[in-house]
Amino acid sequence: MDTLAFWLPLILLFLSALLGAVIKRRSCDHCLKKFNEQKVLFPFQNGEWICGKLEVFAQGIELQNVGDSVLHDLSIKSRILHSFEVDKIPFFIRQAPDPDTRLGVLWKKERERLLHPPLRDRVKRSVLNAFNMLRDSFGQAFRAIIGTMSKDTRLGKAKDSEKRFQEMQSNLTEMVPNAWEPILEKYLGQRIAIEREIGDTTFSESGILEDYSSKYLLLRDVSISEPALKEHLFDLGCTHQCSFDALYTRPKAVLRYALKDRS
Repeated sequence: MDTLAFWLPLILLFLSALLGAVIKRRSCDHCLKKFNEQKVLFPFQNGEWICGKLEVFAQGIELQNVGDSVLHDLSIKSRILHSFEVDKIPFFIRQAPDPDTRLGVLWKKERERLLHPPLRDRVKRSVLNAFNMLRDSFGQAFRAIIGTMSKDTRLGKAKDSEKRFQEMQSNLTEMVPNAWEPILEKYLGQRIAIEREIGDTTFSESGILEDYSSKYLLLRDVSISEPALKEHLFDLGCTHQCSFDALYTRPKAVLRYALKDRS
């Protein structure tokens, strides 16, 4: 028993550290991940606009095919932005597939599924919301278990044991996509309009609220109003028939209006 009492705390601490490392390596904002491997356009620092194929990582993003830029007489293959830079990006724009293509038909079906979700999607969302409402209770129960285990003399003596277990609890709860927000849940799958400010000008852009997270609002079939953005849409290869999806950074964009369905 003494041998088990000695090794058990060390094994648990090792597993918690390993689990935390794996979760951090794979954890990405679930809304941003929906734009992974897609061609996107977004404004960056000093009025620069960047267009390229997006690859999402836990601590940043990479843009492939960013143009014919050259650095030190070598062509630039990709551009890397770290998490602190990504947080400053106000939005990402993605062009929807051409409606006459197979991907375009699939995009249209997904759009209709948002407006008229099947029972399976509604049940899945209800389960997720139920967990999010119980998130704090889950965290308190986990901390109580940690406290009970820490009363063991050997486990209590293990350096930073309680801190490691609390990190594991935090990482586990963060695996759930997003905290439940009543207003956003109410208008999920409905037409809404967001409001965002650029300098002294306020722009309103409408679309279908597909999803949200603590960092982003994801809208489908967006009506774009910003003139500067419209001027750069050709970088995506857009046509007059194409539609757009947008990922807006919070709190730089807020849900402002609920809209009536088109007649």
